[in-house]
Parts: sequence; structure tokens; C-alpha cells
Amino acid sequence: MAADTHAVFSLYRTFHREIRLLPTNYLRHFFRIKLSDDARTLLETHDDQLRAKKMKRVHNELKKLRLANRGVWEKFDHVLDLAYGRKGKLRWELLQPIMTDPSSPPPDPIIPSVETSRPPVASAELTALLISDASHRKRALYLSRVRRPHLLPKRADPDSEDAQIFGRFSKRREVHIRRDYFQKNLRMLYPPLEVGVEQGPALQSQERRVDKLALQQAGIRPMALQDAGIMEEVHSLATTGRLPNSEDSAFANHQLSPRFLKRRFASLLARLPILTYSRALAESGKRPPGRTDMQFKGYMVSLSPDHHQHNRTYDADDSDTAWYQWSIEQDNRQREEARRNRQEDRLRNTAIQEAVVVHK
Repeated sequence: MAADTHAVFSLYRTFHREIRLLPTNYLRHFFRIKLSDDARTLLETHDDQLRAKKMKRVHNELKKLRLANRGVWEKFDHVLDLAYGRKGKLRWELLQPIMTDPSSPPPDPIIPSVETSRPPVASAELTALLISDASHRKRALYLSRVRRPHLLPKRADPDSEDAQIFGRFSKRREVHIRRDYFQKNLRMLYPPLEVGVEQGPALQSQERRVDKLALQQAGIRPMALQDAGIMEEVHSLATTGRLPNSEDSAFANHQLSPRFLKRRFASLLARLPILTYSRALAESGKRPPGRTDMQFKGYMVSLSPDHHQHNRTYDADDSDTAWYQWSIEQDNRQREEARRNRQEDRLRNTAIQEAVVVHK
């Protein structure tokens, strides 16, 4: 037992040294909390086999963190996904506030005598996320499939012709199909970090507010990380490489290049959907001109306009400028060498043709 405890503390210290190398305060703060939770879980696990399994999982996370700090972009994206709730425990904590719908009564149980047979509830916020491609890992759902899974046969409707001919579909199977379909699509969702409110009839993006007072006035629920400034920080890091309200580069003293880090945060924007509520849109039910976002009961889901990495520009530093000049010189050198080779080939061919003519 003492040897296992020593191994846990050794792993804790090694993990903590890697956490210090992360580029932002938020990432370091998040992984310190995660490491504390993991170490406490290991110390409280007394079953040797289960502890070994958990130790292996923490060791794997340490390997990924090491590779992320050395510039492996797949592992760095894994670190960002954990810290910003794209996967892992935080992801489910972000979804938790919108998993219920307090504005409507719970649906009746499918099996009257079984209380746990109630079908899953999709709130307005969750429905807007389910039908939007911006918040899905794969393809979004049709609204009709949110209400009724397409996996249910026609016999599930007691008034259908199939039910009259072949008999009513098993209610227990219907409960399982609805629950499994709902959970499967939940696993495909990227939860938003916060919800914003658009005010005024113009529905302009600059009028979007995320403070809790605006949400309270609009009568909508806040998200788990509401008004924490995290979304603003990610956007600033992805576009300028600086923290909000700061003129200093956030990545200046990091071992990874600012260009690499800005690109990774820019790719993260493509996995951070923006959930916005508009009272005017909820009342009219129509999208304003120029907007293509999917909407449901006033909730719209979109992505940041800066999430397209190949359409973005970066502030070049001295290293970027040196690489750019070197690449231009290499291109010019290759063009000049190709021109000389073509000229030598023409001269050689001309000499061969003249020699053939003289020989004849």
C-alpha cells in the first residue's frame, strides 16, 4: 500500500511539471483541478486491480500532455478538447443545464406503471443544438427525428394500419429505442460555453450580450460557464495571440511557436458553437435577411466567423518573415535552374540536329 501511495505522488509530481508548460492560465488551472481529482480518486481506491486500471489511464493522459507540450497537434487538440468541454467530464457538465425543460410538464410514461419509462425531454436549447450542423460532430438531425426517432417502426403508433394488422409494438422496446437514440445523439453534440441574447429588431451580432442580467431580463437560463469570459479569451487567442484587454503576446515565452498555438485555438473555434437567443426571432419565427442559422423557438446556433483557418491571416513575427523570404529565394533559385536546364536542352538538341544534317 505504501509503495502504491508513493507511485501516486510520483505520478502527481511528474504530471504537475508538465502542467506548468501549458501556454495559458486557464489550461494550467483546469489541469491542476483535474490532476487533484484524479490523484484523490487513486488514493481512495483500495482495490488493487481497479487502482492499476486508473493508474494506467492517468499515465496515458500524461503521455498525451507531454506530446502536446512538444508540438504534436493531435495531442494538443486533445488537451484543448478536455479543457473546453469538447470531451470528458466537463462536456456533460455543460450539457446538464439544458437537459431539462422546466417550462413544460414532463411527458407521460410510455408504460403507465413504470415511472422511468418517460421519453427523453429535449429543451428548446438542446433541440436547437440537435438540428444544427454547427454543434454536431457529424450530420445534424431533422426536427421530426428529434421528436420521433426514425428507428421506431410504424407499429409504435397505435392508430397506424400496421399496428391494426400486426399488433402494437412493444412499449418496452420503444422506451429503449427512444433512450438509446437520444443518448447516441447527445454524444455527437458539442455543447456551447455560454448563451447570448440578441436585442432589438435589427438582430445585429454586435448587440449580442452574455451577461447574466441580460439573460434574466430575457427569461432564459445561463450555461455552466456563463459570463466567465472563456469564449472571448479563446477568440482573442485564435485571432491575435493575445488575451483580451492586453497588448502583450500570450505565447511569447512559450516553447511552442505562436503560429502553432494560434492555429490550434483557431481550430478549436470550429468546435465551439455559439448559442444565441432572440426574442424578436422567437415572436416572428423567421430568420432575418442574411442569416442562415438554424433556429428553434428563438434559439440560433452558429460558429465564429474566424473558425475557418485557411481564410484567416496572422501577424507575422521575425521567424515567419525569415521563413517566407527563404521560401521566395528557394522558388527563384529553382525557377532559374529550370530555365538554365531548358536552355541547355535546346542548345543540345540544336547541335544534334546540325550534326545529323552535316552527316547526311
